[in-house]
Amino acid sequence: MTTIAPKGYNPDVDALRKKEYPHMSHGIYLDHGGATIYARSTVEGFASKMVTGLYGNPHSENSPARLSGDVVDQVREKMLKFFGASSTDFDLIFVANATAAVKLVADCFRDLAEKSRDRKFWYGYHKDAHTSVVGVRELTHGQFHCFENDEEVEEWLQFPENAYANRANPNGLGLFAYPGQSNMTGRRLPLSWSWRARQSESLQNTYTLLDAAALAMTYPMENIFQDPDRAPDFTCFSLYKIFGFPDVGALVVRKESGHILTLRKYFGGGTVSMVATFGDTPWHRSKGLQTPTYKLHEGLEDGTLPFHSILALDEAIDVHLRLYGSMKNISAHTSYLIEQLYRGMAELRHGNGRPACLIYSENRDFKNPNKQGSAIAFNMVLPSGDYVSYTDVERMANDAGFYIRSGGVCNPGGIFSLLGYEPWMTERALSAGHHCGSNGISVLHRLPTGIVRASLGAMSTRQDVDLFLDFLRTTFVGTDKESSPLSDAPTLHSIPSDTTLEPQMMALEPIADADALPELRKLNHKKSRVRHIPLLSHLRRTQTAPPPALPAKNLAMGLPTIR
Repeated sequence: MTTIAPKGYNPDVDALRKKEYPHMSHGIYLDHGGATIYARSTVEGFASKMVTGLYGNPHSENSPARLSGDVVDQVREKMLKFFGASSTDFDLIFVANATAAVKLVADCFRDLAEKSRDRKFWYGYHKDAHTSVVGVRELTHGQFHCFENDEEVEEWLQFPENAYANRANPNGLGLFAYPGQSNMTGRRLPLSWSWRARQSESLQNTYTLLDAAALAMTYPMENIFQDPDRAPDFTCFSLYKIFGFPDVGALVVRKESGHILTLRKYFGGGTVSMVATFGDTPWHRSKGLQTPTYKLHEGLEDGTLPFHSILALDEAIDVHLRLYGSMKNISAHTSYLIEQLYRGMAELRHGNGRPACLIYSENRDFKNPNKQGSAIAFNMVLPSGDYVSYTDVERMANDAGFYIRSGGVCNPGGIFSLLGYEPWMTERALSAGHHCGSNGISVLHRLPTGIVRASLGAMSTRQDVDLFLDFLRTTFVGTDKESSPLSDAPTLHSIPSDTTLEPQMMALEPIADADALPELRKLNHKKSRVRHIPLLSHLRRTQTAPPPALPAKNLAMGLPTIR
């Protein structure tokens, strides 16, 4: 009997996983928000081109150099087409990653602002912005503002003169930046803000920067670029989040706005047509200012481009389109999966009725791809209401073969606003010794300092979601009113930092295609449909060294007791 796939779900992915992603057999990969996984055909096709072609530095004029230059030009055009952006209205600058794209724009605004009367430019950013976007504020000499919610942005766009935005002159040079999708929660922000800013009479000197690094992984970008008048002035990408490989980024620039970037001070090799080195007033001529002789990107791509990586990008685009057809297909596929994951996590409850999983989101419509991407942020909670340390959740998941991410995920505004922090509380956390990274304090005064994030990609499957939900259920959900699988460990509340937890094997319900399970998961499938042993119901302590004289670590809270 043929099984009908749910609406939106791409059943071909199950077969693709075996053929194109054999390297994913080592576990269930749920960190696509960090980087998605590359296809086997991409690597093989790139390797074939490398051993059959001779590619030189495109700044030279010999045949191998010209071959590389032609490849770069062709891939630039192909990448714009992939995004649905016309090369008539947009240009694409190759950069290392989205952060490099943001910094390029920021440096240009800093340089241009020095020619203004107050030698400053105003910068506004949304609280859901990635750390790399937040960092631009340090170039503004204090003239910046963080919009704490969507409503504040809407008010500013409607009444720029009246809204408080720490801006003395609304008509001065400004830059407004925001993410198309929160890299923490997966919530998608309104894409109309760029157009509305452009339509505002008072914001004619305010440009817009869209961070599309998280958004572009599972969203059809033609929705943004099909109308140049509504598109952001600058849009940044980390292309490995779309293709997995190569590690390269891009900045897509609206040509009507791009000229402002050519006024920067710095110039690198290949971006100038002539440089005077000696004399009292050395000078140079930027290619970016010599249109139509040169194109915009020729004045902004400093030094030799990573032309081998761009060659790999050529192969990655072709393979991606061949495997998935379009980004619309990927969007529908991941939208179905993230809704299933959200529903399953929301239903996890302890025997006493308390939720076992706290999901962080300002959006509850997970099935709407215009509002939600393929990521979800959460923390696990004990029957008592205490939080399980997010670092322990990630470690336990990793030991069981589930690869997720935890911590602040480079989203300080999102973390502290959704976790309920006030400014003084972040200062207290810092003074207590907390910092970003795996060695920070996970829970402080019974409040977590970070989250766990699971994110899905084009090659994720229903089996990935089902197995992860089963892991959460058997590991963290208590079946009676007083305990959870975690509480069976006699040393739960006093495990020294020098001990390691060794999870036992867990038995899961059998599935239709047992061969598709990752080989290294070590999951014991029984004929019975009863789950026998929760993953962490038999934790045992392995002494690795004599215990130092340190405070006992609370596994449920993930930190020494601090007051």
